[in-house]
Amino acid sequence: MQFNTYTTAGAHISVWLVNNSSPESAALAEVLRAHDVHDPAATVGDVEELRAWAARLRAVFEAGTAEKAELTDALLAVADCRPRLLSHGPGLPFHLHYAPAGTALTARVRALTAAGLAHVIDEGGGTRLRVCARAGCDVAFLDTSRNGRRAFCAVRCANQVNVANHRRRQRSLGH
Repeated sequence: MQFNTYTTAGAHISVWLVNNSSPESAALAEVLRAHDVHDPAATVGDVEELRAWAARLRAVFEAGTAEKAELTDALLAVADCRPRLLSHGPGLPFHLHYAPAGTALTARVRALTAAGLAHVIDEGGGTRLRVCARAGCDVAFLDTSRNGRRAFCAVRCANQVNVANHRRRQRSLGH
């Protein structure tokens, strides 16, 4: 799968929103800035509005493959996502925006995250949008590995599962 900044920024922001249920406005602004969202200054009100949106995003990560597409399509409609080619000044390149320039931050983030998930689903059926396979870990992640077969959010979770499996096998062998 080819990951490109403009098409997956929304998916990465989605992951962050899903995994940070009570973000502070400064942290949200920092994440948005890191993904080239223009004018990312977030207020407490923005954070509150996006908290409800994050719950809808989480449902996509937790859904089966076909349902991911249905849920994301609904998000695109609710976010009123309408791609546009925009430039930020004379001589600067054009790129996709998913909401009109000047739209409120929360509307832009909703459109960007819905579009980001849609791009990931379009490229691979949504199988790369996952929740960690370790029991008790509910961290959502975007699998950007080359083969797209990651099951765990981090090496730490993978190691915990592998160590537990190893110990269980050793006990069953009587060691």
